[in-house]
Amino acid sequence: MSIDRSRLRDLLASERAEYARRNPRSRELYDAGEHLFGRVPMTWMNKAAGGFPLGLDRADGARVWDLDGHEYIDFCLGDTGAMAGHSPAPVVAAVAKRFGELGGATAMMPTQDAEWVAAELSSRFGVDR
Repeated sequence: MSIDRSRLRDLLASERAEYARRNPRSRELYDAGEHLFGRVPMTWMNKAAGGFPLGLDRADGARVWDLDGHEYIDFCLGDTGAMAGHSPAPVVAAVAKRFGELGGATAMMPTQDAEWVAAELSSRFGVDR
C-alpha cells in the first residue's frame, strides 16, 4: 500500500486553513512579532502544526484560554505551571505583596523569605542547595 502524498498535502492545507480561520487573533499576534526572534518568545513555538502558535489570553489552574476565546485543559503545564497550576491564589498573593508592598523582585538584596524558599526547594527536589 502506498501513501498518496498529494492527498496528504491537500488535507494538511485544509486543516491549516481551518486553523487559521478559527484563530485570527492568534495569527495577528504572530504576524505582529517583529521584534521577537522568529516572531515568538521561544523559537520552538514555530513548530506549531497549524503554521503559527496560539496566543495566550489567560490561564488559571490547569486551564488556558487563547486570544480567540477557545478554552483548553493544559496537559503540559510547562515550566512553573507544573508546580501548582497557573496563577494559584497563594502565589498570586505573595507576588502581589512582593511587588506592591515590599519593593519589587529586583532589589538585589537578600530577603527573609530567601532561606525558607531555598529550604523548600531543596527538600522537594532532593538537593542540598
